[in-house]
Amino acid sequence: MTSRFTFETAVHGQGGFAKVRKGRDNVLDRDIAVKVLSPLIETFPEADVERFKREARILAKLSHPNIPAIYDVDFSEKNFLIIFQFIEGSTLEKLIESEGACTVGQARQWFLQITSALDHAHSLGVIHRDIKPPNIIVTPSREAAYLVDFGIALSKEDGRKLTQSGFIIGTPGYMSPEQQKCEEIDCTTDVYSLGVTFYEALSGRRMPVGEYEALSSTNEAISPQMDELVRDCLLPKEKRIQTAKEFGHRLSTALAPNRPLSEILAHGRLQELAAALEEMSPADLTQLPEGQRALILTKLGDITASGKETLLYASEQLLEILLSRGVLLPGDEYREIVVPGIEWAFDKTIGPRQGSNRIRTALEAAAHSARGDSHQVIMAEFSKAMSRCDFAGKEDWFLHSVRLVVQSLLANPSCTSGSAELVKIMRTVNKVQRSRQQDGG
Repeated sequence: MTSRFTFETAVHGQGGFAKVRKGRDNVLDRDIAVKVLSPLIETFPEADVERFKREARILAKLSHPNIPAIYDVDFSEKNFLIIFQFIEGSTLEKLIESEGACTVGQARQWFLQITSALDHAHSLGVIHRDIKPPNIIVTPSREAAYLVDFGIALSKEDGRKLTQSGFIIGTPGYMSPEQQKCEEIDCTTDVYSLGVTFYEALSGRRMPVGEYEALSSTNEAISPQMDELVRDCLLPKEKRIQTAKEFGHRLSTALAPNRPLSEILAHGRLQELAAALEEMSPADLTQLPEGQRALILTKLGDITASGKETLLYASEQLLEILLSRGVLLPGDEYREIVVPGIEWAFDKTIGPRQGSNRIRTALEAAAHSARGDSHQVIMAEFSKAMSRCDFAGKEDWFLHSVRLVVQSLLANPSCTSGSAELVKIMRTVNKVQRSRQQDGG
């Protein structure tokens, strides 16, 4: 490559035939990524080089907001490089490892984007062949998800020639039966992998081999319709969901509230309540009749205090939603959300994790956006909770999160009095972290 591009030596990602490094386009002044194909033979026959180029031209036609764009290629002798758009963020795999199962709302948002990207690729005859959590990148804002690692979408024949061993493109556990058997594949192959990946996002674990374990039986925030959607992706090729577009349509309609809030509050499942609350703005929630607000807060208190394992993720989801939607509630009502929110953010054990990163993020955002009484409630309850902490015995993630919440509270224009305790907390946290840095040095 010319001096136009510079690349970091560290490997940013790796899998299959390639390594990915972050770089810089010095002419257009933008971040890039380079995928370096790792050939399993010393040289590529001319016919194979032409085949790769043809596939690259097809992929270059992909133009979708949730697929990284290809910028350039270098297919010279012993050189197989693809230059493409660099996406900042974490893979879905890493998010699941660090935070556990995605909320239903997050899964809906991200997988609607992924299915749209996949539908676009399929319309051009491109089959991904390796959909899995490591190949979905979620941006730091959590607003967008990208389907990555199209690389060069090899046919089975090209894959065999490349590896000289009949290697099948794909990952065990995510491949459809026909893909594993080296049979003819089409768009439904990607739909199968999409269903497996969606299951993992909602459950926080790989799909078990053998008998299907229903998501809705272990998490009361998940509708049985989600299980039907996944099961229909796993059917034999001719019976399964046929297109990514159909998957997206069913995902969208399955989560849409289809009856009045009064009925949901009286007789509905928790997943229906969560879906209804997600559709509300803070003003909508505040304008609900007093009785409905009281019932929502009572239900929240009941499930967060229940101790039932099947309600863990439902509690986490409702707290995350209500921390953001409740910032305009009267102070006494918002306190019923903030108090358990702080506990679940920092102290509650959720599976193998202490505290919920999702709720910490929601708490930080609420600390920044809350006004008037709601800001005072967060400030008072957070100061009270942190005053009982021995910060010297806390892990770095805990200290870092405390600082973020305190900074958001202090930076909020509503912070016009009562900041002394927050400043004291922040100085204590800073002192502990400086001491650790000095000890480490």
